[in-house]
Amino acid sequence: MLALYHLFSGMPTGELLGIDDLIASAEISARPDHVKRVVLVGNKISPGNPSAKEDGTVVKTLWGELAWQLGGKAGFDKVRQDNERATNPGDTLRELMNEYGPCLILIDEWVAYARQLHDDSDLPAGSFETHFSFAQTLTESARAANCCLLVISLPSSDTTTSPHAQSEDEEVGGLRGRAALARLKNVIGRVESSWTPASTEEGFEIVRHRHGSRTRPRL
Repeated sequence: MLALYHLFSGMPTGELLGIDDLIASAEISARPDHVKRVVLVGNKISPGNPSAKEDGTVVKTLWGELAWQLGGKAGFDKVRQDNERATNPGDTLRELMNEYGPCLILIDEWVAYARQLHDDSDLPAGSFETHFSFAQTLTESARAANCCLLVISLPSSDTTTSPHAQSEDEEVGGLRGRAALARLKNVIGRVESSWTPASTEEGFEIVRHRHGSRTRPRL
């Protein structure tokens, strides 16, 4: 995600190590210009505490935050009522992506955010169910938009077989977190093009191997 964020920062490709070779290997003549970047980090956004922006905008929902980052106050105005009522903005998301695109949307720690939501709509951010209606709308809107890349990071799902399951379960957040993760995986799985990093077990093996390769033999 960090690499994508810098890739579409507008910096000259010569200042980004390895990017020229990557673009050449992908047979791309150039990057899109003026890409709008949206970053949503779930454990940095409170579902129960609206965020007041410097322009006076008050954001209550994740879709309100997305719209504000995409188009500022004008972009937010398009979802203002859905932000106030904590209702899914529907096809307005696709319209926003087209109007303010090309755009890159990065979402991290989504489970950490979603697991805090309640079954009832008693939080400013809306209910648990409404949030996953938004998740489905978001993924389908990104796929239908003219030029939008949506990248979502989710915790691994190898917790049932890994001896390191306790630490992974803490990342997911117990039963509520697992419910949120399952719902997100189901929604995203319909449209995803997934990239899976090394599993927990593979990661431990990589670290062990590297550590062992640096150990000098005893004389």
